[in-house]
Amino acid sequence: MAIGQNTNNHLYTAVYEALRERIIAGEYKPGDALPSEPNLRKEFGVSTITVRRAIHELALDGLVEPRQGIGNIVRDPADSSVVVGMSSFTTDVAHGRLRLVRTLLADSLVPATADIADKLQVQPGSMLRRLVRLDMEGNAPLSLDEVFMPPVLASSITTDIAGSPTFMHLWQEASGLQLVRTQYEIWAEKSSADDQRILQIETGTPVLVTGELIYDTKKRPCAWIVSRYRADRGRLSGTVILTQKKTERGVIGE
Repeated sequence: MAIGQNTNNHLYTAVYEALRERIIAGEYKPGDALPSEPNLRKEFGVSTITVRRAIHELALDGLVEPRQGIGNIVRDPADSSVVVGMSSFTTDVAHGRLRLVRTLLADSLVPATADIADKLQVQPGSMLRRLVRLDMEGNAPLSLDEVFMPPVLASSITTDIAGSPTFMHLWQEASGLQLVRTQYEIWAEKSSADDQRILQIETGTPVLVTGELIYDTKKRPCAWIVSRYRADRGRLSGTVILTQKKTERGVIGE
């Protein structure tokens, strides 16, 4: 089933669609491993990079799970968790690898609590712009987030920008800010009544919470974002680049 007639930009899509149809049709059942990359490359007449991108798309859709030393395992459709790339969220959305619909629920000015003021290096009680957004994936709620920013840094943010899944890119383009670093905190909490209502989860279902403190080139904290994920749907992934250090026995990463 060679698909080499397609343009390079669409090769991975053709492989992705073919494998997805086989999974949905039950040709590959939950727990089965997909054919190996060399076999898929030979079957479809494409490169290893193309095969890997197609499998990556399937993983983002929650259809397969790569397992070290085993292969790419078909997941049970009842397990509908979504992989969210902590270090690649906006890029994944922009390229369609994370298929989100974002709704802006609130946009207001609020006084900074002592904790948030400390993070953003402003005076407690000073006014901050607060955005509340709901992210939907596959017609089901995935996460609820709150964004806190000093108004001077948020003045260029329109309603369209505030409610866009590519918010970070659009904000930088509109404001001229260059954001260069994010400091993460991750924890779990019991779901609140608001969580249960907005995220459509049962009482007792936990939420996975991330806090992102975002800095610009001046080492200035520009935004504090708290995202609350349905723990039954969301899984976080990230990449850490190790610092290379010379030792007496060679170079190591730490």
